[in-house]
Amino acid sequence: PIGGTVTLKKSGRVPFHARLHSIVAVDHLALVCTGGVVTPLALSADHKSADVTGSIDVVRSGWCVLRTDADSARDPILDLYPYATTSPVYVSVAGKPTRSMVAADYFLAWLDRIAEGVARHPDWNTSEERTIVETRIADARRSISARR
Repeated sequence: PIGGTVTLKKSGRVPFHARLHSIVAVDHLALVCTGGVVTPLALSADHKSADVTGSIDVVRSGWCVLRTDADSARDPILDLYPYATTSPVYVSVAGKPTRSMVAADYFLAWLDRIAEGVARHPDWNTSEERTIVETRIADARRSISARR
């Protein structure tokens, strides 16, 4: 189930069943695992639903979500375009932890940008508030770096 963990003793094929019901037509539906599209999935003729059964090769620990979106705005969705994703299903292969150097590098760069903003921001309520934020950024950097 969504939020659950699939535990595999070794890499292999894993079956899935994906369903979509939308109030507006969407253009894309895909199974995404650990940040990349594993397989695009077929939509119904009106692009408002899908019911797909299949299987995917799983070679390492990670996560999978079902993601859908449209190329443009669709009434009554009051946004640039409709977008939805499930929470992940986690996959554990041979007890190994999830590792993604690409994701780690992305978030380290993101933390660097946040730290630069913190350094430039003059309007802290207290110096303690600023210290707390700086400490949390440093802790996040250490946590990511330790898992690389």
